[in-house]
Amino acid sequence: MTITPGLYRITTRLRPDALIGVDPHILSAIKPVVVAIPRFSPEGTTWRVLEEDGQLYLLLVHTANTRSEEDKVYAYYSEPGERWRIDGNPGPGEYSTVSRDHRFWYLPNAADLTQVELRPMGTIPEEGYYFNFERLVE
Repeated sequence: MTITPGLYRITTRLRPDALIGVDPHILSAIKPVVVAIPRFSPEGTTWRVLEEDGQLYLLLVHTANTRSEEDKVYAYYSEPGERWRIDGNPGPGEYSTVSRDHRFWYLPNAADLTQVELRPMGTIPEEGYYFNFERLVE
């Protein structure tokens, strides 16, 4: 499956039933991208993927642009987003999300509210590097 522009839900191989998103109840212009908890609204876990040039994508969650800061992934409202590469992986629907400096989205564990980090991928990738992109009907 190839990623195309549209709406998605993102989960992790570590815990396929847990969505990745932001807490829509936090009143801040910068929100951490985390493993969602049940009280998050669907808007907090709905992602919009926008293709930039055929290889790079903007990823928005709850209308906020994602980008990295200090090796963590955040959603920024009213600020530019980072362009990400999305690479397919062996599992169906599994992808790794890569920054321009070749660091990968990574979850050290899948506990509620664990923030997505950025790390270089080792020679034997751990499960925390793999995310599922589930396309939603618009």
